[in-house]
Amino acid sequence: MSESSSSENNEASSSSSSSSLWFESLFRKTDTPIVTRSRSNCISNTTLPTGDNWSRFRQIFHLPAFISSAIMRDSFQSSLSNFRSMGQFLEKPKTEKHNVIGKNDDLRYGLGSMQGWRVDMEDAHAAVLKLDDNRWSHWSYFGIFDGHAGFRTAVKAAEKLHSRIISCLNGLVQENGNLKSSQYITSSQLDFNKFEMAIKDAYFKFDNEWREENRSNNPDDKSGSTAISCLIDLERIYFLNVGDSRAILVATDGRILLATKDHKPSDQIERQRIQEAGGTVLIQRVNGSLAVSRALGDFEYKNNPNRRPDQQLVSPEPEITYYTRQTKQDEQIAFIVLACDGIWDVITNEELAAYIIGRMRVTDDLCEITNSILDMCLYKGSKDNMSLVIIAFKNAPTPTPEYKAKDEALDNEIRKKTIVTFFVVFHLLEIYNRNPNKTSLDASTVWQQVMTSLNEQSSIRDALPVGGGFIAKRSVFETTFDSMTKGTNNTTNSNSGALTNNDHDDEEDENDDESTPSNSSSGDIPSANSTITALTQ
Repeated sequence: MSESSSSENNEASSSSSSSSLWFESLFRKTDTPIVTRSRSNCISNTTLPTGDNWSRFRQIFHLPAFISSAIMRDSFQSSLSNFRSMGQFLEKPKTEKHNVIGKNDDLRYGLGSMQGWRVDMEDAHAAVLKLDDNRWSHWSYFGIFDGHAGFRTAVKAAEKLHSRIISCLNGLVQENGNLKSSQYITSSQLDFNKFEMAIKDAYFKFDNEWREENRSNNPDDKSGSTAISCLIDLERIYFLNVGDSRAILVATDGRILLATKDHKPSDQIERQRIQEAGGTVLIQRVNGSLAVSRALGDFEYKNNPNRRPDQQLVSPEPEITYYTRQTKQDEQIAFIVLACDGIWDVITNEELAAYIIGRMRVTDDLCEITNSILDMCLYKGSKDNMSLVIIAFKNAPTPTPEYKAKDEALDNEIRKKTIVTFFVVFHLLEIYNRNPNKTSLDASTVWQQVMTSLNEQSSIRDALPVGGGFIAKRSVFETTFDSMTKGTNNTTNSNSGALTNNDHDDEEDENDDESTPSNSSSGDIPSANSTITALTQ
């Protein structure tokens, strides 16, 4: 079973700002207008420095002498297309979820992805429960691919990379006479060094084949993608990492048994390779543009014919680590998480591990857990596409009546407090403005009041999800708040306007300044007791 997904959206919204680069004040003379991304992640107009100003720029950022003014100028200009495509956001996030589930005798998985604030969905994924029907039928493969500057590389990797891996592993078998006679291949039969070389060869071949295909079919495509993958058999779990997406392996007690390393240009080893390839690390980016130092695609950074693929400015070489599933250790393994940086930007390894452990004691629906993580990360401020897969093993925690009852009681308390707070604020606005139907009731204000009130109760604090806290329950509040807003709208006089929620409704009443005081009374508002009963049952 395999699954890959990505979506292309035509809906776009960009914002412009006249602010200049944060280091523009370093230069006295400027020309050559360009467009780049400002500190606020908006598209803004600025200019490139000229003449002796490049020397000052080199001195401030400690750039080596071989980085010429021409190279620096080219670096800024090559950033233009990336910043155009990567720096734009929607007016409201797209919160629809894409989910995939599956299982075999060894594991089960749940995958969730969400476009979020980005103009386009550039993530893709792969889930393959059996690598093939022959020697590798006991092996599973999972991958999360975080695209940038376009979706094509991520989608192609999700569709084809595992096939290239199988091909190279079969080549490894053909080189070993002892393996040819084996009906099934296990990790203990493989020499790790040769296995590692075969996997790296698969990535290099995929990248080269994709370059040629893209050159013929999409010559203007500049997309790239990170790739976090894992290969699982009954003896070992292999992690294959390219870029800054991440994997964690978690024990049943929440301990992190293994975590992959992000590949950033600021890393000493990565920086050294970049500089030896003739590039530089500027504002923690390759040539001031790309925020990852390893990626598939991104061929504009792989143009030196005299250097191997792993020696280019941006390398497609995977870093390979593994965890041995011995009997004693295997009893401790609970699950694996593969996720893009849209998740990891706002939550730590330990927080996410603890949160998933807690949710597994409430529900066995892995997609329900992934979706709650997507919502939580959105509320925590993630502005990126978000994708993750949870791969659970037999020793993962299971739901218990005690934890389920505790979680349901917490949700009910949040609903009740939301309803009470809603009516208090609504009536205060009615008294103050004499026209609550024309008043915009802000969800964030109500949410802050709900949290403040609930936080005073120790029983509530103790019941909050570990690793998530109140923010993990924001979706319960949002659902209740939306229901209250719609209920109030439906019961007020149709001629007196509508109560709106700033977080969810962008429509503005053009006649606000001309409205007259309303004669509606509290009798027009639905009963708090009846609404509480309906929503908490």
